[in-house]
Amino acid sequence: LRDLLRPRSDMSRARHSSRDIEFDLPGALDDMAGLASKAAIGHGARDVEVFGNGRQGRPAERQSCDVQPPPAASKKDTVVIISTNNPGRLMLFAALNPKLGEVIDWKTPADYGGFGGDEFAKVSPQKLCPVALTAGGLRLFESDVILSYVADKYAPLLENDCRGPTVEARALSALLVRVHDMYISGTNCSQPQFFSNQAVFYKAAMPGPERAARLKDLLKQLDLVESLLLPAGPYCVGDAISFADVVLYPTVAMMQDQAAASLVGSITEGRPKLAAWLAHCNADPRFRGVADKIKAFVDTFLGKAVAGITAKGCG
Repeated sequence: LRDLLRPRSDMSRARHSSRDIEFDLPGALDDMAGLASKAAIGHGARDVEVFGNGRQGRPAERQSCDVQPPPAASKKDTVVIISTNNPGRLMLFAALNPKLGEVIDWKTPADYGGFGGDEFAKVSPQKLCPVALTAGGLRLFESDVILSYVADKYAPLLENDCRGPTVEARALSALLVRVHDMYISGTNCSQPQFFSNQAVFYKAAMPGPERAARLKDLLKQLDLVESLLLPAGPYCVGDAISFADVVLYPTVAMMQDQAAASLVGSITEGRPKLAAWLAHCNADPRFRGVADKIKAFVDTFLGKAVAGITAKGCG
């Protein structure tokens, strides 16, 4: 009836063409996931972003976008991670709250056949880490969502709830987390050939002009973080650990640990508050232990990635 009543000029429908994208994760990525499993919490260890290069394939028939149903619920919550910076907030929160190891099963993609397998697609609809399978049957993804769930559900077990002692501290912490997730580590597209700002130092597939623009914006966001950190410290928003510390530390430590090898260089140079904060956190074995696991993972591929970027002349 709506079609009959619609003016004739509106009857025609615009035609849309679509081009499918094929996404290949290198076989080496599954090997890296195996490495990560050895370092994973509970095994002895956009979001949101998996390290690995996708490639754009030829136009093909339209792919199904159906989301796979999650596996059956288990008796315990399960969190699937790899040792990179976005899942690193969960690794750090668990390090700060050891009792979480007793109530959560920590796994890696290798436990589900690797990133490219159908079994992992059932676990993670975005095919990214982290993802959580709750005892109640929910499938949660996005690092911040999972962190909020864990902090809320297991509040009685926490030694460090990381919420911040005052309204102002909690608001500032939330702002720092948002800057990180949206403008530093966030990709906002799960398809290949879309990148986050942090990817400027390890994604060889990023075009040169985009790399230059994203590097400029990354440095701007780091300057913004510097301006938001409270001068007295020693943590981001005062004398207590907050979610801002838990979220920022894995990323800042990862970038600074790779300063000599990456094309970004030192991110603490010219940012004294960030440098002092990082040094304070690095002195805590709970923080530094997470950073070391992330560094071990990144070391497996960064040299090759930088060589690829340099070879393309877009460093």
